Amino acid sequence: MKRKNSQGLSPNALWQKLNDPSAPLVEQVWPEEKKLGFLDALREMDDRAHDRMVTTFRIAREFNEVPILAVAGPINGGKSSLVGSFLSAAGRARVPIGLGSRQGTQRFVLWIPRAWRDNAAVFDRLHEFLGLVFEQPPECLAADPATAREQYADVSRFSSPLFAVDDHLDRHGIALLDCPDMQRLQENEREGENLRMQAIARAAEICAGVVVVTPRSQLEIRDLADLVRQRIPEAVRIYAVNLMRPPEPPENVHEELRRALNTNEAILCYGAYDFLVPSGFGYSPAWDGNRDRPEGERIPCFFRIDPAAGANRPEQIGPERSILRLADQVRPAVMGQKRQRELIGDLIGQARRNLAALTSRAETDRARLRRAAEELYAAAHDLMHDRDGRLRLKMDPEIVLSFKESMERTAPLHLKPVMALRRRVVERAAEVVRQGREAIARAVPWIRAHGRYRVLQKRLRKQLIQVADIEKLLYRWAVATREAPPDRSWNEEARGILERYRSEERTNMSRDEWDAIARRIWRNTSKLKATVHIFGSFFVGLAAVILIPFDGGASVLGITALELLGVLGFSGLLAAGTLRMLDRELNEKVGYRQFSNFVTLAADHIGLPRSVVEELLREKGLFNPSVKSHLPQRCFGISDAGWRLYRIDPAAAKELGRYLERWEKENHALEIA
Repeated sequence: MKRKNSQGLSPNALWQKLNDPSAPLVEQVWPEEKKLGFLDALREMDDRAHDRMVTTFRIAREFNEVPILAVAGPINGGKSSLVGSFLSAAGRARVPIGLGSRQGTQRFVLWIPRAWRDNAAVFDRLHEFLGLVFEQPPECLAADPATAREQYADVSRFSSPLFAVDDHLDRHGIALLDCPDMQRLQENEREGENLRMQAIARAAEICAGVVVVTPRSQLEIRDLADLVRQRIPEAVRIYAVNLMRPPEPPENVHEELRRALNTNEAILCYGAYDFLVPSGFGYSPAWDGNRDRPEGERIPCFFRIDPAAGANRPEQIGPERSILRLADQVRPAVMGQKRQRELIGDLIGQARRNLAALTSRAETDRARLRRAAEELYAAAHDLMHDRDGRLRLKMDPEIVLSFKESMERTAPLHLKPVMALRRRVVERAAEVVRQGREAIARAVPWIRAHGRYRVLQKRLRKQLIQVADIEKLLYRWAVATREAPPDRSWNEEARGILERYRSEERTNMSRDEWDAIARRIWRNTSKLKATVHIFGSFFVGLAAVILIPFDGGASVLGITALELLGVLGFSGLLAAGTLRMLDRELNEKVGYRQFSNFVTLAADHIGLPRSVVEELLREKGLFNPSVKSHLPQRCFGISDAGWRLYRIDPAAAKELGRYLERWEKENHALEIA
């Protein structure tokens, strides 16, 4: 059943709207696809904000069941004395009233009515409330007064709350949360940080009202104004000014408190004269019990101060103005309803802020991944281009054999027999690569001994792309993005990228495209030079291109198109214009496709989404990758950096925003009423 406050607003109805699985607000598009409602999306994208909303909802839902009144204030303000005045003699004996500041209240102590302790449902809810604030179960206050006072004063257990039961609270229908003083510093507290005040503010969230107790001498201290304005929720606020000095009229104290709080609104203020000054008895109400008590048993006698001049003479102050009649002045149910409306308003406000934050977070996450992709592209660009900015092509046996076959098919008739004699050299080299490293020396010993091969070996080894080169690329990327610690090892990722680039990247041209290039070469080479070239360098160069990266271990040969033509001996045979044309054509049909695949494979092993990388490649005028998407079982972006890609449904966000706006207006109207 939906629980409503007295004005009809339902925390459950709001929560059901926020948690409606039939109205997805966010779509996670990477690393897995799924649709999420508002609260599920918030839990994934900002778990702290989600937990905060859950806490606010749980408090708002059950708030009216357990009205709690917090009692807070500065050192020696009289907090525990005020609490003790509500308790029985046995309960008061367990409260460290009148002791020095170091022996006073150093922990949160919740005093509850006996009826609440006997009601299992109510008592369980109290435990839940305390757990929400303190994140640990409460500890029972000892029945022995000496032991109880030691528990009160145990500053080392500051964050662990205590609870106690007293029969006299049954007549008031509220619980009292005795708070530690707000001024004392905690251990390891940073400058400008007040951990106690922060804790009191959190504890006040579960309270229907707050009594701020302060000595008359500290009305203008900054901590008091800060506590009230910034740290205490807009719950029912009650002020208790202790140790007033006669003959100061109470209405003057009321006015000074109002100025200290900088408010023109009506305030509920109680005052108590200094009970240690005998002359104060003449200004206290006639029912002040301190007149008949020994000095060591006196407690402050708080009475409600009327702001009107002359309305606070002792004979005018009836027992109904005692702070012990607070439940008659402000009924617990009314306090609870007011605080519940505030909590509902807080919940609506959190939802509106978090809705905007989800949209911003989705955009921020996409921008973050886009920047990571851009930095990866830049690092890969530098690795895959030479110092003159020319693209390095990955040389595979398939590419070399395709080029050889086209040169054979399109060769002049007088060269076809010569080429047929030499073709086996390249084919044997490719076969050796497929068989394994140990077969090289055995299968093609004369190639390795060939003088030109040895020259090419030294030249081509400098163009190998190895694991260490990709590690440097990834290190540069990490430094530029600041996504990973500078000392992180990228060896595993580098090996994975190189292996996949070597085995999966299979860009090649069609037979017709290779034949067109071959014909252009033959057309621009004289018969005599071509004949000499075929015998002297072409086939040895092709075999070297195949064997060098294989013989170099875990590596890939990356050379520019012009370097390839030079290795094959064409640089001195073809005009500069023809070489530039061939360079451009090989880059467009092979090189840029390979580069797109390399960037994409690197993105896979870092853990970047394909969609972001492909969008970047298209903007750069490059091709979509042809290698399949395959994320490693554990990759940095997903496992370590927690990258996710989300898309907000604009229509769903607009609808939820309108719903929250209507709720906020309705709740605000009820608060004013």
